[in-house]
Amino acid sequence: MNLTQFAEQFAAKVLEKTYQGAIWRGITNNDYEGEIKKAGDRVNILSFLNAGELQDYQVGSDMAVQQLVDAEDQLIVEKRKAYNISLDRLEDLFTYATDIPEYLVKEQAMTLERTTDTYVLNKFAEDTKAGNWIGTDFYIAGAAYGTSASIVTTATGGTLTVGSTGVATVENSVGAVENPRDGVTYFAGFQNADLYKGVRLVSTAALVTPWYRISGITSSTVATITEWDEATGGPDFEENYTLRGLWMGNGVDFPKYGGGNDAYNACVTMMGLGWEFQAATPTSVTAATIYDQVTLLAEALDQGEVPAEDRHLTVPPQLVTQLRQSTEMQPTGISEIYSGTVLNGKVMRVGAFDVHSAAGSRVSTRAGHSPGSGVANDVVLSAATTGYQVPANTRACMTYADKWSESRVVDSENQFSKKYQGLFLFGAKIPKHRRKYGAILFGSF
Repeated sequence: MNLTQFAEQFAAKVLEKTYQGAIWRGITNNDYEGEIKKAGDRVNILSFLNAGELQDYQVGSDMAVQQLVDAEDQLIVEKRKAYNISLDRLEDLFTYATDIPEYLVKEQAMTLERTTDTYVLNKFAEDTKAGNWIGTDFYIAGAAYGTSASIVTTATGGTLTVGSTGVATVENSVGAVENPRDGVTYFAGFQNADLYKGVRLVSTAALVTPWYRISGITSSTVATITEWDEATGGPDFEENYTLRGLWMGNGVDFPKYGGGNDAYNACVTMMGLGWEFQAATPTSVTAATIYDQVTLLAEALDQGEVPAEDRHLTVPPQLVTQLRQSTEMQPTGISEIYSGTVLNGKVMRVGAFDVHSAAGSRVSTRAGHSPGSGVANDVVLSAATTGYQVPANTRACMTYADKWSESRVVDSENQFSKKYQGLFLFGAKIPKHRRKYGAILFGSF
């Protein structure tokens, strides 16, 4: 084997082993068009936003033509990782004419798996649909005086402003409020921990807005919001408004203009509204609760009419243990546990999900909303609880692209030895309208 062959075979063998073990290989798709040549290249993801509707057919009458609407998203190959390995014992690599030591390939493949898996799993937490988060919600009740929330629509969505809590005379500030969901007192304003999650306005338990995505935080009382798919118009929007459901609804159905019912009012004109953060803090995950929490993830996907097949759940090893200890898995669930070779981290099947075990720090974590005490500007914050962001999704949710761009053996500058150098490029994207194909369990265990 010459040096050129070594470089080519090393890259090929590492990729082969990486593709066998990497979790992303089993939970994403590679349905894109274009060629990757260098870092920063863009490839295209083509999607259809509608499938056409059935129509009544009458003999002798022309059928209406329905146009299919497509969208093209661009995936940027944003990540680049390089190898620069000294081969000072090069003769050892050529003991066998056509073989590269297994340990060398295995170690490099594991490093590449860990790096790409971590990147992909973090992407799910950034781009999953607002409304598809399972955790402990934080509800702040509205009142005629002292506590209120309001939305002003903008070209891209809206601006959400929340009013004072606890001191009616202090404006543009919020205090700490006891959350009826768990009995803990939290800071009632916006924090970085809320980014990309859902928030909604609340009049009563039966009269709320849809969950809007928190896309930016201006201050503790002001945040920018968008639709979950960042759409700003369409047949399900009220005229001249860039957010859906502003006339509010029951949490599932949001009829345009309240369905003509005078009991419904546009939230942009209502007073004394409260607000609610979705999955503000991690929910406790135990062997006694895990099965129910998995079913809530399934329900979130079902609500979006996401296909029931090819669903995946990626969890830390601790959660795999809890699933196996769950009473719902004993004894009938035994048949759902995989046997034989573990491929792409797949270890179980639970509740219509293929379960993948992601060791180490692959599954991303983040801090939840901060507990606090005090009123208005005198709130004292406490340390927030950190939770895992466990993704549930179909493979259609995220598109992944990669390429081993460079692979070569060169002379070391100051030594009588060789170095192997390689460049690996990769990127991933969830198209905006496919965000509903994913859900997140924000949990601690």
